[in-house]
Amino acid sequence: MTVSRLIRASLLVCGLVLTAACSAHNDAGTTSTPAAAPSAAATPAPAVTTAFTEGKEYVNLALPKGQAAPTGVVEVVEVFSYGCPHCAEFAPYMDKLRAELPDGVQIRYMPAVFDASWMPYAQAFYAARELGVLKQTHDAFFKAMLEHYPLNSLQDMAAWYGRQGVDPQKFMAAATGAETTKQMTDDQHTEMGWGIDATPTLVVGRRASDAKDAPFVGLMRSAEITSYAQLQQVGLWMAQHVEKH
Repeated sequence: MTVSRLIRASLLVCGLVLTAACSAHNDAGTTSTPAAAPSAAATPAPAVTTAFTEGKEYVNLALPKGQAAPTGVVEVVEVFSYGCPHCAEFAPYMDKLRAELPDGVQIRYMPAVFDASWMPYAQAFYAARELGVLKQTHDAFFKAMLEHYPLNSLQDMAAWYGRQGVDPQKFMAAATGAETTKQMTDDQHTEMGWGIDATPTLVVGRRASDAKDAPFVGLMRSAEITSYAQLQQVGLWMAQHVEKH
């Protein structure tokens, strides 16, 4: 079965905005709308291979200058965008990965802004998180995008979140607020430090310490991936590796 490679785009450094790059592949080797993926509960977890090569399927990330080896909780971060159809296609695999991770390993999401058209999707994510509805809306938003729902502006998104029980005015206030703007800038700066140039990308690391507000330190990230199932496997392998070391 032929599987297309990730389309990798070069970074265009313009302030803190990244150049547009969305991983273009699926398990069938085509970019057409995929069949619905089986649920994680109904599908046995794929056998995890350790035949991954540093510099190919994953890369090790250098510790920031002056940063001691982190000792806190292990986290898997998905760098994604609601505007990336391949992130939507990967969502069921991300759900499977969550079910397979060792106890105590946490998952969180970090939106990418590769160009101005992706900014509203990042704002929607931060707003949903701030309003406490991210868990119930995250996969639903991806599903809406795959169904070609017209969610291209913050106004479109406010109306959609309104149908999910979120006050549209509160959504707009959170999406355009100072906290969202700051978080979006900080996250883009972090992603550039990790060398993120495509989505979805998985980054695995630890909190610097067990302190509640300890910063996250990225230690490894996915790189040349040939299928969503392989990205799921690489994510699990990286989490197991970081947990043991």
